[in-house]
Amino acid sequence: MGPNRDIVYHNQQVTGITLSDDPLVHTPGCSRFGQVLLCLAMLTSRIDMQSIQQSVGLGGVNRKADVILAQTLLNRYAKTHSSRLVVDGVAGAATVSAIKRFQREKAGMNKPDGRIDPGGRTLGALLGGKRLRIAWGGRTSSTFNAKVIKIAAAMDMSPDYLMACMAFETGETFSPSITNAAGSGAIGLIQFMPSTAKALGTSVQALKGMSAVQQLKYVEKYFSPYQGRLQNLEDVYLAVLYPAAVGMNPSQALFRRGTLTYTQNSGFDKNKDGIITPAEISLKVRAAYEKGLTTGYMG
Repeated sequence: MGPNRDIVYHNQQVTGITLSDDPLVHTPGCSRFGQVLLCLAMLTSRIDMQSIQQSVGLGGVNRKADVILAQTLLNRYAKTHSSRLVVDGVAGAATVSAIKRFQREKAGMNKPDGRIDPGGRTLGALLGGKRLRIAWGGRTSSTFNAKVIKIAAAMDMSPDYLMACMAFETGETFSPSITNAAGSGAIGLIQFMPSTAKALGTSVQALKGMSAVQQLKYVEKYFSPYQGRLQNLEDVYLAVLYPAAVGMNPSQALFRRGTLTYTQNSGFDKNKDGIITPAEISLKVRAAYEKGLTTGYMG
């Protein structure tokens, strides 16, 4: 909800969890996808054409790291919201279809093969010779964007999903000091609750005095228990809002009419069927995701 949060289970999962000061330092905790994006984040102007290490798509090797990056890039060219891929690292029929469509419509291939090869024509067209741009990156600094790419790398998630969540949580300001208007005491990029800040080794007062880039250290710490589990936008947002629901099917019932949790969050029940799903809870975040990928916001 951004600063006007009304759901009651906001980012409480870290209590009792021991977190390292810098998860990125530990190589075993950073997947192949992480290594790919970490390399991308270090570049200042252009993406290494070998950023996809092995083939993706029909008949490809389809390592998860490479598939996630390919899906992220393909989503830049989706014509409609509904045609965007779920960035889950699985090279299924939808991903192969998107590759073929891109090859036919953007890469000028009369006989698309549905595969992206390292250094090949399709990858070159996807990258366009440019640096990796992310959702909402046009509204934040290059230093901030590079750090977000690093965090996404460590967590095996799309940087676009993380940016969308922070845009929504801060009312599109990306302010590290923005507070919850409802008086919960939550603050900052992902609306850290006081108890969460304490579990992370800081305080809301300290977080308020940080720059946005400095506060990203605690965003990273917050998400570290979910490394490898954030398969879609709903997972990323629910890790912030209601951690117990991470990994749920977006259409699965989360709250049902007749329970206290449903009553407290009934505003999310858009179709008034007595069931609140992760997809319903994430509708506004998805709108932020789509907006962040448009001209003037992506960067």
